[in-house]
Amino acid sequence: MNMDSDNQETLSEEKEPENVSECNKKINKYIRFPVLTIEKILRLVIVTGGTIFMIVSFFTGIGYSHHEIECINDIPQEDTERINNYFYENEGFALAIKFIISFIIDILIIYTLIVWSLFGTNIRLLTAGCSYMVINLLIRFLHIQKPRDKSAFLKSHIFSFFVNYQTTSYSFFPTTLGIILICAFEWKRNRAKHMFYIMFILMIIYGAILIAMRGNYWHEVFTSVLFGHYVFMMNEKVLAMIKGKEYLDNEININKEAILPKKIEEDGKNINEMKSNYNSDTSDEDK
Repeated sequence: MNMDSDNQETLSEEKEPENVSECNKKINKYIRFPVLTIEKILRLVIVTGGTIFMIVSFFTGIGYSHHEIECINDIPQEDTERINNYFYENEGFALAIKFIISFIIDILIIYTLIVWSLFGTNIRLLTAGCSYMVINLLIRFLHIQKPRDKSAFLKSHIFSFFVNYQTTSYSFFPTTLGIILICAFEWKRNRAKHMFYIMFILMIIYGAILIAMRGNYWHEVFTSVLFGHYVFMMNEKVLAMIKGKEYLDNEININKEAILPKKIEEDGKNINEMKSNYNSDTSDEDK
């Protein structure tokens, strides 16, 4: 009997580690403890800090202004009030600035449309521009606002195809900024980086003029740029879903031979020179 009890104790001692390991496996299966890395610690710090800030701001009102505001207090326009007053008093200089910027905008957008019409391989520019305009018109029917007083942007009007000096300040966001950005991204997708940079810089200058001359509030300028980018990306995704995943890779290049003929000619000459040198080298080796 004693021998049997001893054998049972030894067997139980041998089986205990197996049972413990099986329990640990089950615990690890259902309860996983993540390995803390620097990135995860930073995430926890950001989430914790943001939660604490939201709780404190809820009870104390941090980040909210308690001043009495009649309509909108646009801080960038308040800071640039001297610039607006200067343009408002010097109407001739303001007209010259508006004529130059409007002329450049018209020329570049028309050039983009002509190049797309003749050499474009997809309808992305058309769908993005039309959807942006339709949504903008819908917002205009639902929302009309009073422009700023003593606006140098509205004091004098000049003719322009894409810059409307009469209705821009009454809409929620300026249409022209979004159209310029859509054209800029179309050039970027067609690997014409120089045109992308030109259009992007033009958009920044025109947005600064809108704020400085009180054509639109700064948040409207920001919304126009953000919304134009969003519309362009969504049109890309929709067209890719319709035409397939290879659409974005295969159908994004305009015929560069018509846009950059000098570069193509130079590349062709270089290729021909390389071929002639290679042929001469091979002929010498054969001899």
